[in-house]
Amino acid sequence: GMKRRRQHEDGQWKVYFPRWPKTQDGAYWYKTDTSSDELDGHYFFYPIYYDLVAETPEEKEQVREIVRNLTDHLIRNEFCLVDHDGTPTRWGYYSPSVLNQDFNWYVERGLKSLSILSYLTVAQHITGDAAYGRVIDELIQKHYYAINAMVTKMQRGFGSGNQSDDEMAVMCYFNLVRYTPDEHLRKQFLLSFYQYWLLLRREMNPFFHTCYAVCGLNQEYQDSWGTYDLSPWPGWLEDSAATLTGFPLDRVDWRHTNSHRLDLILLPLDSEIELDQRTLRKRGYKVNGKVLPVQERHFNHYNHDPWAFDTGGNGHGLASVTVYLLPYYMGLYYGFIE
Repeated sequence: GMKRRRQHEDGQWKVYFPRWPKTQDGAYWYKTDTSSDELDGHYFFYPIYYDLVAETPEEKEQVREIVRNLTDHLIRNEFCLVDHDGTPTRWGYYSPSVLNQDFNWYVERGLKSLSILSYLTVAQHITGDAAYGRVIDELIQKHYYAINAMVTKMQRGFGSGNQSDDEMAVMCYFNLVRYTPDEHLRKQFLLSFYQYWLLLRREMNPFFHTCYAVCGLNQEYQDSWGTYDLSPWPGWLEDSAATLTGFPLDRVDWRHTNSHRLDLILLPLDSEIELDQRTLRKRGYKVNGKVLPVQERHFNHYNHDPWAFDTGGNGHGLASVTVYLLPYYMGLYYGFIE
């Protein structure tokens, strides 16, 4: 029933059976439908682990081997993540023929181009293999992936995005900007990141803020019309600190209801994600232009909707603490917080 329902909502939904097949030797379960979300998360952490955690040559080689295998798989399969059944996973498409020519994928074009460029850049950094650089060049020069990635998401202003995509984009930008060797290209990606960050700046998200600040602080961009400061706008650090300070120690999904409050402003209709009567009138922000503080809403991961007034459940779930720990330790590492 659920599979049929998913297919009704998503015309490209793929039905998986069995959901957890075993490998040929029977030693492992195989996770089907691994998505682009997982790839973005894995490629975000590989270089962090490689650069900061792996101490011995053996440890570093283990990271290299995983990254090489995964990246070579994508290149070998025309930039697709191929599943147990020999066909791409539902979201595992990064190939030019799909992103640049298939109407069903035009909305994904910017984000997917950004992702695959980020994966290849990470692979080049970790393995030191120039072959990945040549693949990057081909995607940029023949298939315009760098230009695709300049407008990573089509959004209608703040509050209109999909936070799952926002989280993925920030992780991909973080490594792409830090590890792209070509300075001109690096600045181009940084400008794209800056424009994306402007849509996220009211969300008081310490992870998004810290990732952008690492890349953009004291950076400039030049074009035909002048020189622009790409530093995050004043208040990013105070907002990050306010969220980290305000985080409830209780991560149980208690219900939080704010939609009755008179001190909140509704988002305009045209910034609604779904033009659906159920979601209308229940999303918005405080009079300071920012989302509700962290202690007045509940969420599990950063792929939630921070503009929603009513959040949480019935106290039967326990949410993750990584949403706190990751930006906290990043802030410490980069010297933004003490």
